[in-house]
Amino acid sequence: MAKKSTEAFVVPSLEFSPEYAALVTKRSVLLERQSTLRNERREVEKQIKALPAPTHRTPQRVAELLGDDPETDTLLHKRLADIRTSEHDVEDALEIVRRRLADARGPASVAVCAAVRPEYTRRVKAMVAAVTALRVAREDYESLLDDFIANDIAWTHLVPMQPTFCGDRHDGHLDRYLRAAKEAGYGV
Repeated sequence: MAKKSTEAFVVPSLEFSPEYAALVTKRSVLLERQSTLRNERREVEKQIKALPAPTHRTPQRVAELLGDDPETDTLLHKRLADIRTSEHDVEDALEIVRRRLADARGPASVAVCAAVRPEYTRRVKAMVAAVTALRVAREDYESLLDDFIANDIAWTHLVPMQPTFCGDRHDGHLDRYLRAAKEAGYGV
């Protein structure tokens, strides 16, 4: 049984592309900001719920005109509105980054494929060599079977081992694979 290559090859991620990596970093920063805002919003909502019911509210602008300190309730509601606005802005930014990541995926994939091409080529050529060897072995096997049949030999007690997974012996899966590899530039 063949051994797996001892040499570990790792396909780079899409972050191999600096543009894609920058977008992933931006998404992480925005997600962190979103989490911080969510936690802050929950805290402000708790503080608002914990306040005693006001007996008389003076709007913030009126309180400023009178020289009064703005009410805690008013300040908390303003802070909550600011947080919600920021949350919407972050959600909008995340959607834009998501679309930009989708657009950057293609060029990033091209860059990764260019970097991986030599290893990919090496592996495809190894498969081409193995399929070619299998095709030769199959031809030898089929030749032996043809001799059995030509000489009217009852050979089934040898246990027939036709490689049916290879498809038809004259134009099966092996030949199609080798033609495709040749057309793709990896071939025989």
